[in-house]
Amino acid sequence: MDFKLSQYLVVTEPVTERKRVLFATRTARTLVITNSLYDKLMRGAWDEIEDQVFEKMLQIEAIVPADNDELKTIISRNKAAVADGNTLYHVIQPTAMCQLGCGYCGQNHTKDYISSENYDRILTRIESKFEKKKYKHVEISWFGGEPLMAYAQIRALTPRIQAIAAKHGCSYSSKVVTNGLSLKEPVFLELAQKYGVTSMEVTLDGTAEYHDARRHTKEGLSTFKLIFQNLLKIYNRPDFKELGCSISIRCNVDERNNESVKPLLQLLAEHNLQDKISYFYVAPIHSWGNDAHLLSLEKKAFAQQEMDWILEMFRLGFNPRLLPGLNPVVCLSVTPDAEVFDAFGNVFDCTEVPYVSAYENTPYVLGNVSNGLETISEHRPLLSFHDEVAEGGHYPCTTCRMLPVCGGGCPKSWREGMAPCPTNKFNIEEKLKLYYALQKRGKEKLVELLNQ
Repeated sequence: MDFKLSQYLVVTEPVTERKRVLFATRTARTLVITNSLYDKLMRGAWDEIEDQVFEKMLQIEAIVPADNDELKTIISRNKAAVADGNTLYHVIQPTAMCQLGCGYCGQNHTKDYISSENYDRILTRIESKFEKKKYKHVEISWFGGEPLMAYAQIRALTPRIQAIAAKHGCSYSSKVVTNGLSLKEPVFLELAQKYGVTSMEVTLDGTAEYHDARRHTKEGLSTFKLIFQNLLKIYNRPDFKELGCSISIRCNVDERNNESVKPLLQLLAEHNLQDKISYFYVAPIHSWGNDAHLLSLEKKAFAQQEMDWILEMFRLGFNPRLLPGLNPVVCLSVTPDAEVFDAFGNVFDCTEVPYVSAYENTPYVLGNVSNGLETISEHRPLLSFHDEVAEGGHYPCTTCRMLPVCGGGCPKSWREGMAPCPTNKFNIEEKLKLYYALQKRGKEKLVELLNQ
């Protein structure tokens, strides 16, 4: 059989006199190789490679059959992952209201909530998915405006969704994306112990100075202190981990607050939260039907700063995620059975669309449950994303070596002419070098060096 070097491959410059780090993105597998092996791989000198090493290269798919259409293979795997998924996932946005007046937010906030009349319609829509497919798990994400402002709706709907899951032999879990203002300790406990919430995400845009300049209330009042106090009370519970509900922290960054990340990390470390925060990550501000992205850092500049933030996390005792894994299902928009419901009963195939004026009367609005479930459109505007990547000519994902671990990024952003490429595309070599240093020296030695 003839072979070729995979196009989905990243190899660093030498990390020592004799060695490099290879990352096969088809399998998200990493291997330290010698310069001699690198030379043979580049020349396609397969007969010069030891059998055991060659088998390893085949196993991680750094080397593939010469007739393998690699793009087709990746797209086929991604589509199979969607088809074979056994989790029924829906996003419910129970209110259009939010206390905050974040300048980069594109949503229109109003004091509207899912009506009791629409409860039955939404639940009937969710349960109808079992007519076409068998699932093992049901997951609900409670998302914007600010879902905890609709706590009564969450409490009313959850038991009924749990009953649907049980009826069909499924387990159940949910997650909450919240600004944290209403995340009081009793609320957290009830959500975790009674309403099946297993993860939460709270946003802190830096320390108080930076956060309060961006994520203040609509009346201009500060919010950082209240949110941080809520988090400390929960994180510092002696039974926090046993409760089984993790809390991650997201930091939204643009050119106005990029200097806030390190001080925030230092503050979190001062309170000994390194092993309590499930995941800390920094996200560039993106367009939300507005021009917020115009203040974002240039992608390569963001990627370079991300390396500084990662090193700071290691220095402070955090365990940041360094290398990406496979990402065959990039978002719910490429999953035909996943939908988003807003407070008005509208149905969407994208979480970025509800309450945003720019998307009213667009194909992203699939219908409204109040008009009858039969009127909800079967056409999903973003469902063809995998096929568009496979066809080529639409997006640069077609020739990108990071496609298997990226999934292509946000389909809607591509449609709108804004490349959603992740930072890994621009700093993967640096991350691989850091990976090698960790493997070689261990975290303790690395931290010791960083603290010198």
